[in-house]
Amino acid sequence: MSERNKVFWHEAFFEALQLEFHHYQDLLEFENEYPLSKEALIMDVLVIKKKPGENIDKNIGRIFRSFNVFEYKSEADSLTVQDYNKVIAYALLYSSFTPAAVKDITVSFAVTIHPRELLKYLEYERGYTIQQVESGVYYVKGDTFPVQILESKLLSPDENLFLRNLRSNLSTYDMAKTAEAYKKLKSFEKRNVYFDRLIQANQQIFDEVMSMSKETMELFLEAGERNGWFTARENELVFEKAKAIAKKMLLMGEPVEKVTEFTELPYETVISLA
Repeated sequence: MSERNKVFWHEAFFEALQLEFHHYQDLLEFENEYPLSKEALIMDVLVIKKKPGENIDKNIGRIFRSFNVFEYKSEADSLTVQDYNKVIAYALLYSSFTPAAVKDITVSFAVTIHPRELLKYLEYERGYTIQQVESGVYYVKGDTFPVQILESKLLSPDENLFLRNLRSNLSTYDMAKTAEAYKKLKSFEKRNVYFDRLIQANQQIFDEVMSMSKETMELFLEAGERNGWFTARENELVFEKAKAIAKKMLLMGEPVEKVTEFTELPYETVISLA
């Protein structure tokens, strides 16, 4: 995959975690790319319990203690033995740099590709126990910290919708269901990066969902206006996609003025599509 076409998922993963734990906003604090030192030692996400004694009754949060380190591997990246050891080392360094005790730290890995070789290594070479507590959630028992590995594509489509669908090759059903759930979370001020990445990685499916119903279209238009998804740029591909959306809006009976406003295409261009 060329650098130009590469989808940068990490920012969206940080937001997906917040979306997953939206019921616990008052109990958890999220820090993106937490720096371990002045050097380039950065953990992907650090989730801190605001009240250490509170339990998180969510399948991917039951393991939580006071300080919870997350490492994210996007759909094209495998979780290797070296990656695993690096993040365990990061957690130890975090304990040495801060007042966080080792007993108060957990480590979580979120992956798309099943880490078969890593699990074999942990079980047969390190002597750890691997326990699948539910679909997509594996506990590693025996290491310095409580460790869980989350295989996102196998997570619950109801309880873990946002992590499960943080990928390309979504179906129209996946995209529409994610959009519907996303819209219900009114308390997030910065929600655009998650859906922006989904659209970037699933543009054709996004176009199909846009044509499914007027209600679905309105949902995307509202977000698109706010986040600039439909702004016509010099880039020919973006311009053509804006024209395709305009055509669908016109076929649904939307007035030319509204189509022009939402897509930011020139009035004459929209007229020519009618």
